[in-house]
Amino acid sequence: MNKMDGKTPEEVDWSRLDKRKFLILGAGIFSGLTTCLFPLTVIKTRQMAVEGAPAGFKGAAQVARQILASDGVRGLYRGFGTVIIGVIPARGVYLTTLEATKSMSLETAARLAPSEAGQAGLSNLFAGAFASLVTQSVIVPIDVVSQRLMVAGSMGGPLISGRGVAAVAAVAPPRMNGVSMARHVIRTEGVLGLYRGFGMSVATFVPSSGIWWGSYGAFQKLVWHQEDRWRGISPERLPHGPGEVMAVQTCSALLAGLTSATLTNGLDVVKTRLQVAERVSGQERPTFRSVAAQLVREEGFRGFARGLLPRIANTALWGTCMVTAYEFLKRTCALPDPVDR
Repeated sequence: MNKMDGKTPEEVDWSRLDKRKFLILGAGIFSGLTTCLFPLTVIKTRQMAVEGAPAGFKGAAQVARQILASDGVRGLYRGFGTVIIGVIPARGVYLTTLEATKSMSLETAARLAPSEAGQAGLSNLFAGAFASLVTQSVIVPIDVVSQRLMVAGSMGGPLISGRGVAAVAAVAPPRMNGVSMARHVIRTEGVLGLYRGFGMSVATFVPSSGIWWGSYGAFQKLVWHQEDRWRGISPERLPHGPGEVMAVQTCSALLAGLTSATLTNGLDVVKTRLQVAERVSGQERPTFRSVAAQLVREEGFRGFARGLLPRIANTALWGTCMVTAYEFLKRTCALPDPVDR
């Protein structure tokens, strides 16, 4: 395979994967990554959800110190059990949809974009966006339950002095586990309460996933092209070693994480506040418009940057680790080429 096929020789498409091995190993690898990076998710969620904390890096550091002071290290893993159990089927759905869609969309991308970087970007964008859309039915209830566990105060009060949407979220008993929190949501809001913010999740994660994978595919092609120009290698011949492959994938993943996190952070802030807010009798149900308007009224447009630094760190680190493991997983699970059999 060469560059004229529309993908680098290191890529393995869906038709050449051992699907069973891919899904089993993938569940284990990505669960390990989730465990390592979960504290960043907790910090980001609390910083976005609770009003009154400073925005930016200082706010993230303040949230982290308060979690450690009140709950210790275990506070950085609040809601972890719910997430780790829920993401196993979700990752299976996501990875299957991603790879199948990527393979099917290559021909369409080739017609729409003249350059290889454009084709790779479009096929990855289609695949990432569609995979995220399909997975939301599994992910949203996990998000609602886990995020409420993350923001619940250690002794029943808010973690950071706040009011409005975030302060309301703290009325839930703080020592609940995932099952009891899910029951609490159903009891107080009905089954649909588990899908609070579903529209916002779709509006946030579908473009976020699409932008991440689209950027990753395009950056990867661009970095390979630039690297080949520096080395004076013909476009038809790519003698890339494992170290070069990993370096290009890491660089592309970092750039994709920065791009995706920055462009979609405001949507994530509004989504998080919608999902952690509990309904209170006599008060209007929070909506995207009301939450966004309150944010602008109280903090200005800088409020949409709340939690940006931990989100960039989370997205960039997760993306870099994920894509390195993902590409390794695909090569490990690749079936032999027909010509090699």
